[in-house]
Amino acid sequence: MEFIQVAFVLVAALCAIYYSGQGPSLLRKCNEILTGKAGCAPVGDVDFVTLHYFAGRGRGEPIRMLLEEAGIPYNQTNFTKDTWPEAKAAGIKSGYYTYGQVPAIVTSSGFHVAQSQAVLHYLGRAAGMDCDCDLMHQCEVVALGVEDVRSKLSKMLYDPEFSLDMRDDYLQNVAPVWLGYLEKIAPNVQAKNAGFFGGNRVTWVDFLVFDVLENNVEFGMYDVGRPLVPVLDQFPRLQSFYNVFKSRPRIADYLKSKKRAEYKLYKMPKGASTQTKAQ
Repeated sequence: MEFIQVAFVLVAALCAIYYSGQGPSLLRKCNEILTGKAGCAPVGDVDFVTLHYFAGRGRGEPIRMLLEEAGIPYNQTNFTKDTWPEAKAAGIKSGYYTYGQVPAIVTSSGFHVAQSQAVLHYLGRAAGMDCDCDLMHQCEVVALGVEDVRSKLSKMLYDPEFSLDMRDDYLQNVAPVWLGYLEKIAPNVQAKNAGFFGGNRVTWVDFLVFDVLENNVEFGMYDVGRPLVPVLDQFPRLQSFYNVFKSRPRIADYLKSKKRAEYKLYKMPKGASTQTKAQ
């Protein structure tokens, strides 16, 4: 009888918590106590990572930045045009490259995962940088939105007809629209509980946002013989987030380190008069 009474009290308490809306907060606290990590779905520590990707920045860059911020040691394959075909075949055969693409990671324990956002999210979970359960939908909106923003720039850069006119149209018309969408959901870095895109602390989606902002900043300031465009000037929240994030000690050290690849265009636009980036 006592067992039934205790069980009834526990069920009643859980129901009260659930209907009070405090369930996510309680789950978050339990997770933090059990794992010592913040976030909705933490996983075990990652001791060492091999990043399978090319030598340039690309989709591997937000992964590198999260590894640096979390202090997770790693090495890189740094594929080239010549080494990639054989590596791709081996990666598909081993199961490392689920869709025959990189980035992918392999940990020292043998765990592997592919696809850039899946990799970044997993590492975020391991490093205590997952989003809280009650903000998971917000983080998904941010991550998928960043992919849309990224695709606008990438599609143009890899277009065989990439030209100066296309570059100007992007900076004058396309980028302002899509960065404007991000500006609307950007955090107020001055706010006590809302300094990042996933709430009051750094999460894996912040690395995605910073990466796409930096790509646009670098592109706007790349000297091709046309006026340089500081793309974030009209977006104060994005500019503030960008400045604060790149000033984080470990991120700042990585950004100025020699091991970081230089920003380069896949190819210069047709009609460009120079190939140097503005300082």
